[in-house]
Amino acid sequence: MDLLTVLVLNLIFILITTFAFQFIIVNRHTSMYRKYAKALIIILSAMQILFCMSFTLIGNENFIFDLRLIPVVLGGLYGGPIVSIILFIIVAAARFPLGGNGIWVNFFNMLTITVFISYISIRFREYPLVKKLYTVVGIAISYTILIFLMKTAIFRDPSELKFVIIYGSTLTAGIFLVTYFIEITKQNHFLHNAMINSEKIEVVSHLAASVSHEVRNPLTVTRGFLQMLKDPSIPEEKRLYYLNTAIDELDRAETIIKDYLAFAKPQSEITSSISVNDEIEKALELIIPYANHFSVNIKKDLMSGLHVTGEAPKFHQCILNIIKNGIEAMPEGGDLMISSREKENGFASIVIKDTGCGMSARQLAKLGEPYFSTKAEKGTGLGMMVVYKIIHEMGGTIEVKSKLNDGSQFTITLPLYNP
Repeated sequence: MDLLTVLVLNLIFILITTFAFQFIIVNRHTSMYRKYAKALIIILSAMQILFCMSFTLIGNENFIFDLRLIPVVLGGLYGGPIVSIILFIIVAAARFPLGGNGIWVNFFNMLTITVFISYISIRFREYPLVKKLYTVVGIAISYTILIFLMKTAIFRDPSELKFVIIYGSTLTAGIFLVTYFIEITKQNHFLHNAMINSEKIEVVSHLAASVSHEVRNPLTVTRGFLQMLKDPSIPEEKRLYYLNTAIDELDRAETIIKDYLAFAKPQSEITSSISVNDEIEKALELIIPYANHFSVNIKKDLMSGLHVTGEAPKFHQCILNIIKNGIEAMPEGGDLMISSREKENGFASIVIKDTGCGMSARQLAKLGEPYFSTKAEKGTGLGMMVVYKIIHEMGGTIEVKSKLNDGSQFTITLPLYNP
């Protein structure tokens, strides 16, 4: 093989293995990388060194040309002085059996590079990107000049200018590309994690603000009515009205806190068989007085014998939340239909449909967010957020279809219980 073929083959292997190392080890197994960083860098660099030394161009006086300098330099810079020394030993151990006069030039150059890298590696990771690139390019150019000068001065064996240019250019471009790739990958990984953390903080912030605001409102109302109850001249009728209103507001605050805790509570690993019909019937028993208050007629068409896997109280709460939302979407009355069916491939389907005000496409897209509600100042969005979380924990999906002034349909699909 000619020089250019050898160098390109070396560079391709270095790039591919570095790419795999960054994405598989550094990005996906970060904890393992942090714990065994030096050992992993040594393994990667040793593989690259041995590959490069297996595909070389041997010149006069047994001078061997390849790109082993790239893993030696980068492994030492990112791994530290100990890694740099170990890589020097690996190169020396692999080079000595090949013999030739070039071994001493290689030994001297690698020793010089190792000492220099060990010195600057402590501060290298703190350098900005541009300074890192200047550093590695400077090392590559210096190594190229030094090895060809020594070859000419000691052995009276000058190399052709074209040969020097091809080797020096490929080595310099290669170490530049690999370093740039490592740094860009690290920056992208850091920015990705920062973005995820920022989104989590934003959600928590919105959630906390929403809960705080919604709990403060009923407490403020309750406080106001309790203060008015201090007046002994208040008629008994108004006194009862104030007490009932204060109790209703405290119940509303309790509901908000309960929904928040249901969302924040970790998923339980204790699951059992749930009778879909039984839980729906229990939910309807509780909600019928509320439906009557809104003049909502509830119809049901339930298939018997359906069982799913999960926690019955959570599933009950999920169904209750959806039915309650459907009733509140029909303040002037309407019909609410709930049905259950067994689907193919071992799934159960629960459909809850109302004839209420419906939702726009924009509202539908935001459904389930903790700070979004179609009830304006009366809602927090926590109820639907809990519904989505429960269905996800049970291994199911929820599909919502809705149009403004044309009602909404919630379709829950859950895997059937398989003992």
